[in-house]
Amino acid sequence: MAMLEITPLRYFLSAYETGSISRAAQVNAVSQPSVSAAIQRLERELGGSLFLRSRRGLVTTPLGEQLYREAAPSVTHLADLSTRLRPHPRQRLRIYCHPDVLLSPFSVPLQALVRRRQELLPEFCDQAEVCDIACVAESCAPSGYAFLPLWEEGYGVALPAGHRLAQAGVLRPEDIAAEPRIHRPYCPKADVLHEVEAGRGMPPPHGAAAVNDQQVLDLVAAGLGIALVPLRHAGCHPGVAVRPLTEVPEVRRTVGLAYRKTVLAREIAAELAAEAKE
Repeated sequence: MAMLEITPLRYFLSAYETGSISRAAQVNAVSQPSVSAAIQRLERELGGSLFLRSRRGLVTTPLGEQLYREAAPSVTHLADLSTRLRPHPRQRLRIYCHPDVLLSPFSVPLQALVRRRQELLPEFCDQAEVCDIACVAESCAPSGYAFLPLWEEGYGVALPAGHRLAQAGVLRPEDIAAEPRIHRPYCPKADVLHEVEAGRGMPPPHGAAAVNDQQVLDLVAAGLGIALVPLRHAGCHPGVAVRPLTEVPEVRRTVGLAYRKTVLAREIAAELAAEAKE
């Protein structure tokens, strides 16, 4: 049997780690047919299937699991060879932060990580499917990634710090029925309050739309509306107060770190999690 080439193996590792042919193509900056052809070539050379296709993505066969265990250390070692041979080697760490997660709780752990691992070159990306580490709620973790939970939280109402309701202990939907809303269309939980209000015959909310939660807090502080946000956002903006909301179904989420199934990503996620919990 001929020696297996490193490029098809690299495409195979990416497909295994991301759980998707299309995402493997994105990670390697090649076309999807190129990845599919490379995996098919490996399957012919090895005499068996490496993946089974399902609606949820790729399912690795026993042969695929064995190939990953055997090939991953060598391919990773060779792929990083040019970086290690440079006078000051740096290793990219691609980080994604979902729009409904604030980066501030991760800032100190990231700073500690960079001081400790000076070989890392962190960079933020705008696509979860190509990152190494993602700061996300569990329901938003990219397909094929492992998830390390950090905390669980509920939701409340974000109001300007000087708002007449900012000092209230808890709020009811009726208290905020006339307030304009800052829409958070990227959040899976965003429609819960709207559904409750609609069921009570309240008028639909109106107001600005945001692209991430940091912008939400800025818009709330500017007096352009209120928003349903995670309770841990309290204290993250000096111009915003967050108050619990009663008489609505309880909504909760688990926030943590999603990471690609690579040795580096797993190690970094564990280090960041340990720092974040201290």
